[in-house]
Amino acid sequence: MPKTIKKRVVRKCSICGKEIRVIVYADRSYRGGHRFGKIPLISKKEWAKAEKFGTHTYMLAGMEMQVMNKDPKPYAYVEYWECPECYWGGK
Repeated sequence: MPKTIKKRVVRKCSICGKEIRVIVYADRSYRGGHRFGKIPLISKKEWAKAEKFGTHTYMLAGMEMQVMNKDPKPYAYVEYWECPECYWGGK
C-alpha cells in the first residue's frame, strides 16, 4: 500500500547543525531523520526553586536513585532531531 505524503519539513540536526529534509506521511510516520521527542527548557531561577524542595530515594531495578520532589516548570520545548550520519555514528 503506498504512503501518502502529508508535508515536507526542514529541521536542523542537534549535533552537527546540518539541515535535515524530513518527509511526513499521512499515517504520522516519517523519513529523513531521527526524532527523539521534545526537550524542556528550564530557567536557572526555576531550577533553583525546584532544588529547594529536595530529593528522595527511589529504587528501580536494584539501583538507588535520587528523584526530585518537585519538577521544575519549563518555559518552552525544543524538538531533538539527528541526521542519519550522526545517528549511525559516521562522524
